Amino acid sequence: MRLSHRVASAALLIVLSIVLIKYHLDSLNNDSLRPFWRSSKKSKHPDIITHVRTRINFPKSSVLKTNPSREKTEIIVPNDRIIVMAKLKDVDTNWVGAELAEWKYKIYTVDDTLAPTHTPKNKGREALAYLQYIVDHYHDLPSTIVFLHPHRDGLDGWHTDNPAHNNVDSIRSLQTDYIQKAGFANLRCKQAPGCPGLKPLRHPPSRKTVENAFANAWVELFNTTNVPEEVGAPCCSQFAVSRDQVLQRPHSDYVWFYNWVLETDLPDNVAAAVLENTWHVIFGKDAVFCPDEAQCYEDVYGIPRPESLFST
Repeated sequence: MRLSHRVASAALLIVLSIVLIKYHLDSLNNDSLRPFWRSSKKSKHPDIITHVRTRINFPKSSVLKTNPSREKTEIIVPNDRIIVMAKLKDVDTNWVGAELAEWKYKIYTVDDTLAPTHTPKNKGREALAYLQYIVDHYHDLPSTIVFLHPHRDGLDGWHTDNPAHNNVDSIRSLQTDYIQKAGFANLRCKQAPGCPGLKPLRHPPSRKTVENAFANAWVELFNTTNVPEEVGAPCCSQFAVSRDQVLQRPHSDYVWFYNWVLETDLPDNVAAAVLENTWHVIFGKDAVFCPDEAQCYEDVYGIPRPESLFST
């Protein structure tokens, strides 16, 4: 009887052992199939997903809160300069695009209303075209505007003021940095003709038609009776001006000047001469604007003053 009890006890222990072993194996198998991100046990190390999220959630720092300092760089617009001309329909101005390709250009035909770019009538010679450009482009002007005659080579050598008497040389050597600084520069440095200037209040009146007409024209243009005793600048309606200087006057002023040229009863040549002696005033210079010739050549064209050629 005791033997049978021992055998039964041993069998029970064996069965119990088998059950426990099976339960343990099943437990291991279930843990191996459970996804690691659902583990109920806390790990000493962050799991993979948590690690990745930590990498993309950048920590806040004082560096990120501070606006980074940036060096300001001037934006330079290519061809931010233009040549404006008035021409008769038979005048060849192809030289502008061919020899001054680095400049934009706007050429108004004054005697052909069928031309692509034209003035409404041939009045005031170049003056109407110059003013039409400003009126039409006041809000989108380039930084430098050169108002130029349509001839490549100078008229008898005195309209264009450089050794070769041609406008290609003048524009290629033009010191645009100086134009930005000064606002306005006459392209002619030689003072005569133009300096000394007109004396619109002269008594007795001069025989010069433009001088006699100038006082009334001044009153009409500037709406003031404060007419200067003398007005002068080197001739001949070729000059450069900066955008900033043009904008010193409101758009309405240029519309007024434009309409004056269009509607004045003065002869064409006289109206043009009035503006020729007034451009420098319109663009901010004194009534008498006759710069020293040598200084003008140095400032406008970069030609050293004679004394500087021998300085050490």
